Amino acid sequence: MLKKHPDLMSSEINCILIRISQTMVAIFYKLNLCFILLAGLQPGSRERNLETMESDILKYVNEDRIAHGLSPLHMNQLESSLASKHSHDMSIGKVKFGHDGFNTRAKTIQKELGSIEVGENVAEGSMTAREVVDGWLHSPGHKKNIEGNFTLTGIGYATSKKGDIYFTQIFSR
Repeated sequence: MLKKHPDLMSSEINCILIRISQTMVAIFYKLNLCFILLAGLQPGSRERNLETMESDILKYVNEDRIAHGLSPLHMNQLESSLASKHSHDMSIGKVKFGHDGFNTRAKTIQKELGSIEVGENVAEGSMTAREVVDGWLHSPGHKKNIEGNFTLTGIGYATSKKGDIYFTQIFSR
């Protein structure tokens, strides 16, 4: 029969407890790091919740329109899909940042929706919805579209591999 020595058992238990506590501290630090990294993707962090980016842009644009006595714009699926495609094409470098292909988008909207006028705003950068709309409102041409005689809109965005966001808003009536 094996005799257990109390001092030996106590030191083995201490070694085990030390290893467990070291492992738990390492896990704790790794979890904290994960939470810190993920915090940048949460809705409260600079409004970067991209799932609501389009609705936030629409909200801020409509707030400005209402403040100027204009009717709010209504989201249109066709315009949103064209805006999203244009933003995607800019984000992958298929077209340069700007309004390349606008005439084609405008003709599609005119043909499909019977629109008589079409406008477009674009922006680029790691910005919140508020920053995008504020930038447009401080640019005479973009502000003219936001406060123009339009009834429908479509909004799209895409993120490049570098993390820059490309925004497109199309307007029509």
